[in-house]
Amino acid sequence: MNFDACISLDPTDDAVPLYKQIYNSIRDAILDGALESGTRLPASRALAEQLGISRMTVVNAYDQLLGEGYLEGKHGSGTYVASHLPEEFLRVQVRKSSAVKTVSRSRRLAFSDYGKKLARYSERIAHHHSASIVVPFQHSLVAAEEFPFDLWAKINQKHLRFSSRRLGGYGDAAGFGPLRKAIAHHLRSSRGVRCEDEQVIVTAGTQQAVFLIANLLLARDDKVWLEDPCHLGTSDVMATVEAKVSHVPVDDEGFNIEKAKRDRRPARMVYVTPSRQFPLGMTMSLQRRLSLLEWANDNEAWVIEDDYDSEFRYSGRPLPALQGLDRADRVLYVGTFSKTVFPGLRIGCLVVPPDLIDVFIAARALNDLHAPITDQMVLADFIVEGHFEHHVRRMRTLYRGRQAVLVDQAAKHLGGFLDVGPSDAGMHLTGWLPKGVDDREVSTRVAEHGLRAAPVSRYTNRKLERGGLLLGYTAFNEKQINAAVRKLAKIAEVEFNF
Repeated sequence: MNFDACISLDPTDDAVPLYKQIYNSIRDAILDGALESGTRLPASRALAEQLGISRMTVVNAYDQLLGEGYLEGKHGSGTYVASHLPEEFLRVQVRKSSAVKTVSRSRRLAFSDYGKKLARYSERIAHHHSASIVVPFQHSLVAAEEFPFDLWAKINQKHLRFSSRRLGGYGDAAGFGPLRKAIAHHLRSSRGVRCEDEQVIVTAGTQQAVFLIANLLLARDDKVWLEDPCHLGTSDVMATVEAKVSHVPVDDEGFNIEKAKRDRRPARMVYVTPSRQFPLGMTMSLQRRLSLLEWANDNEAWVIEDDYDSEFRYSGRPLPALQGLDRADRVLYVGTFSKTVFPGLRIGCLVVPPDLIDVFIAARALNDLHAPITDQMVLADFIVEGHFEHHVRRMRTLYRGRQAVLVDQAAKHLGGFLDVGPSDAGMHLTGWLPKGVDDREVSTRVAEHGLRAAPVSRYTNRKLERGGLLLGYTAFNEKQINAAVRKLAKIAEVEFNF
């Protein structure tokens, strides 16, 4: 047999090495049926002479085909096309006559108690947690074009090349050790959090952290106090654990503990965003923080501190984290890298009191075992080598400038329709509408024109005196902000007569 007729080589093709061309030719011939199972291949030396190439090139091609199961060697006899090809073990053979037809059916579904809760809220949860659309004024997005992805890729490549043993097994449910150490150091120095490495648990973002806390520390019908307005993800979690939720309105000093204490039934848990209230942006005063901690200690209640974007403060020193003031171990601190690195990373952290470490690690293990090890390795180096702090400092300057552009343009083009004032922190501003204007209707109209400004009323359980829109600015450059403000002004003029 003139076997080399099955092989097509192009020595001038620098993109595909010769051994790979031989591999591709033989594999294609096997899959096409030109080389049947049991066909004997020529010896590597003989084929190399026929093709006029190095024997090692043929050997490399044969080795790859043998390793993948296309060929099989018979001792003392030679190399043959395998009797069973690898594709046979990867694909199910389906006969046309037995193909299953998809039909719609109506049936009674028997969910668990938890499944029933999720089914009840599934439409709302799907709406609240859909994929982000990167259009002005979508909030909570980073300036992705400014992130040092080349550096990130270089660190990633280093670990892929030299960490095969570590990547070949499962990781610690609590998180990659060096990352936990790096996070603990960062939180102690930048946020005043009181913790050791062992108290840090790496999570798949804030959402998983709140989910674990609620499921471990709340029983059905336990009272929970939530800020009003409040982050939707937290509201959804509390609904699915069937907690009795009381919505406590915030004021200029943040969560109002004195108003909360009027509730006849003490709460088992409180959720707060003290560094920058979401979504309104005020900071909880020191007096309020101390009062909340005193109350939590006296009532043996838990406090969830969501410190979601505290790194982005543009003036003055931030107050230390609520957890750093806690001397009774009642605070569970939640942080995220979605706002500082990039949302797709899905890495956050949870700092728990020492006596809760074991149970939270067990819950983390059962929930999804651990976050991807490579991502944790890269983030650990990114922090330890100083790249994280450098990036945050750059973004703080960039975001301050973008906020100033938004405030300036809003004053020029949206006066009378949207009151947009500056903020000394955060990633979005709240624009307040005139009394009587429905912010949900405005948000809907805005979306029809390619903008995305969430209504404040979506996050509250009470009727607001004025509606408002959340205006994200961090992910958009000056040109995009200018154009978006002008478009919003046109919508206000045409749709709402402003």
